[in-house]
Order: sequence, then C-alpha cells, then structure tokens
Amino acid sequence: MRKYDEVQELIKRLRNNKVTLAHGEYGVDPIVKEAADELESMHNLLCKQQVIIRRIYAEQLPDTWFVSGEIGEKDANGLPKYIEVCPAFGVDWSQIYEKTDRTIGGMGS
Repeated sequence: MRKYDEVQELIKRLRNNKVTLAHGEYGVDPIVKEAADELESMHNLLCKQQVIIRRIYAEQLPDTWFVSGEIGEKDANGLPKYIEVCPAFGVDWSQIYEKTDRTIGGMGS
C-alpha cells in the first residue's frame, strides 16, 4: 500500500508543479502534464494486472483472499445480498459477508 500512495503523491506533485509558461502565464508544463497522465495510466494498468496475477496464482501467494461465491437476491446494480470470501486458495472454509447498503465513494461514506 505504501508504494501505491507514493506513486499517487508523485502524480499529484507533477500535476501541481506550476511553472512560468509563455507570456508570463503560470501553469503546468504540457510535457510534465503528459508525463503525469502517462504515469497514472501505467499505474492504473499495473494495479489491475496485480489483481489478475494474484487471482491466477493464488495458491502460490500468501495472504490472497478472493470472492468465491454469491448468495441471495441481487440489487439494481447486480450486487448480491451476501458474498462468500475464501481467505486463501486450498482452504476448506470461507466467510459470508453481508451487504450493508452503505456506499463508499463519490457520494461519501
């Protein structure tokens, strides 16, 4: 998690790095903005790939949990009332988690 936060902070610093542009205007150098956009794009792709790799090689990676099933009616977004979470590949038990209807994200938590 620490490295994720460090990359996010670097992207933020690049986007906030104001420089003097032509005609005395202040703003982000277009080259720096492009670098920040490219870094963010690569970072997002690597995060997605990490999830895929952890799922494919779950039996070889410690502390790899995954959703192993769904139970109950689905809401308008297709989310089930309960999900079954397996703590690691190969174990013979799992935990059931219940949907709380608490939304995290754009509208707050």
